[in-house]
Amino acid sequence: RLKDRLAGIPGRRPKIKQLWLKELGETDRCMTCHPAEDRPGFEEAPHPFRTHSGAYLKHHPVERFGCVVCHEGQGTALTVSAAHGDAKNWSHPLLKGSHAQSSCGRCHFMGQGLPVDTELTGGAEFMKGWRMFLKGGCLGCHKLKGYKRPGRIAPSLTNIGNKLNRAWLVKWLKNPEEYLPQTMMPRYDLDDEEAGYVADYLMSLKSFQSDLGKGVLQYAPAAHAKFSGKNAINNGKHLVNSLGCLGCHKINERGNDFAPDFSNIGSKVKPDWLLAFLERPASHDPKTIIPDFSIPGEDIPDIAAYLISRGVLQYTPTVYAEIPDNNSIDNGRALVSDLGCAGCHKIEGLPFRYSAPELDAVGGKRMDELTFNNVPHVEKTIVNWLRMKIMEPAKFATDTIRPRMPAYNFSKEETESLVTFLLSLRDGHIPARYIKLLNDTAALVTRGRKVIEKYNCLGCHKIGRDGGDIGPDLTAEGKKSRPEWLFAFLKRPRKIRPVPILRAGMPDFHLSAEEVRVIIAYLFSLSEVPFPYAAVPVKKIRADDIWSGEKLYMEVFACISCHSVNGQGGQVGPDHTDLASRLKRQWIQKWLRNPEAIKPDVRMPRYKFREWEFEALTNYLMTLGTYRFVRVTAN
Repeated sequence: RLKDRLAGIPGRRPKIKQLWLKELGETDRCMTCHPAEDRPGFEEAPHPFRTHSGAYLKHHPVERFGCVVCHEGQGTALTVSAAHGDAKNWSHPLLKGSHAQSSCGRCHFMGQGLPVDTELTGGAEFMKGWRMFLKGGCLGCHKLKGYKRPGRIAPSLTNIGNKLNRAWLVKWLKNPEEYLPQTMMPRYDLDDEEAGYVADYLMSLKSFQSDLGKGVLQYAPAAHAKFSGKNAINNGKHLVNSLGCLGCHKINERGNDFAPDFSNIGSKVKPDWLLAFLERPASHDPKTIIPDFSIPGEDIPDIAAYLISRGVLQYTPTVYAEIPDNNSIDNGRALVSDLGCAGCHKIEGLPFRYSAPELDAVGGKRMDELTFNNVPHVEKTIVNWLRMKIMEPAKFATDTIRPRMPAYNFSKEETESLVTFLLSLRDGHIPARYIKLLNDTAALVTRGRKVIEKYNCLGCHKIGRDGGDIGPDLTAEGKKSRPEWLFAFLKRPRKIRPVPILRAGMPDFHLSAEEVRVIIAYLFSLSEVPFPYAAVPVKKIRADDIWSGEKLYMEVFACISCHSVNGQGGQVGPDHTDLASRLKRQWIQKWLRNPEAIKPDVRMPRYKFREWEFEALTNYLMTLGTYRFVRVTAN
């Protein structure tokens, strides 16, 4: 009877449930205590009878993956303490909370060839840690299988003595966060003497003749006068705001933090160096990705004046005139070498070498491989060891050993994300049929996103929902622009929109042909346009259509009053001289029909064309440029 069955339930002994995952070499008994993990309807039930959170099991069914593949632990255990506890020297402790996401890396390798904005559904913390690992310069000191040290992590320090104010440099070395709270530069806890040695060595790294032939790039008292004029500073401020500098740089919380913050740059750099750098960035750093803005020569001193006005220039005549003794420089060089500065910075004459342990399988280390240095009140687990290494490396110091690991400005949340990624670095065989690459690093689209990311195109342009508004929206560029024109333009940019619309012009990044090709492929993929593109039949245009369209353009609709053709016309809208070379006919027609449907805030009016006017005007526009059209004479 039902009454008897219900009465007998409390006395039942649970049956052991078990999965044998032969390919994975795992025996999993977790479902003995977690019977509803893959059954909907128990989302609010108490543990251990609750449905698994999220949508993980939709793509990772229990019968194929079990539980321990992601959560680790002792799958054969039959008690909570054994299954969930940290058994001594057990190399697979249970991964709790977001740390379980570290297992994503076992089947889904996220290499450094992927764009940093890559997302992995259900693995937000793992991906955040992966991004921190790549952007934090960890590969400058640590070797990791499957990853390669980037060619550029931090600015080159070769000839840095030409650039910096020594007083600023000493303060920076002591505490980088004081100058720039969001910096990725760690703190090495140097004492005053050590910071002075390092500063003396770095200030000795200078070229005594600039590449511009201007002589010695040193700050002199007389030079300050030409950077202090109020009119020059005001004009420089206007130029910085209008030329697109804030697409990469930040000034007092305005702009982006892709490149160095300009808020207090006047306390950091020497004025003469800044002037030379603005004239030709590559003269200081041949590998810089700072583009060539082709700034008129007369504007450069004003920009320099404004930037120098940002912050207090702490100049004293003795700072640059003083020549440190060789002993101080040698001590500084030894410190820079020992601290591994060449791991992130290029320093001429100081070769790169890995200065920290390899990270292969660091997430699977046993307790007897870890040293806690007798830190009290800390449970000895791999998670706590990694936390301490990241947040409090100084705790590993002894009377005789000084840790090389510097202190980073990571929050507790950031630390947990980085720990999650480091936990993913563990050995263990995964069968090939379980491996799934979610992103192809060799795909043109992926490589295009990497180039977009490298040059911070989203600092000025919007793509989808992301990006800035300094330059045109590129979301539908594949439908709009002709690929051959895009290629030529990106290789050698020129200004299209007049100053009344947009003062900033597209700078020259000196892109390689391959970089340009992958950018175009990426933009075309966003627009769902084939690339390489299919040839479009050439439209046959009658001579009288051209004449009619020109009359409509010049007189009836007075397009020439806003747009220019061959130097004649208005300066309100874009230049139409090579319109047909730039734009596709289908896009021009869509624009003429309803400009606001493409750009809601456009100043272009919406005309009610008669059909023959629409065709004639389009035909005329398609003759403006080098685009080949077939002229048909009247019978």
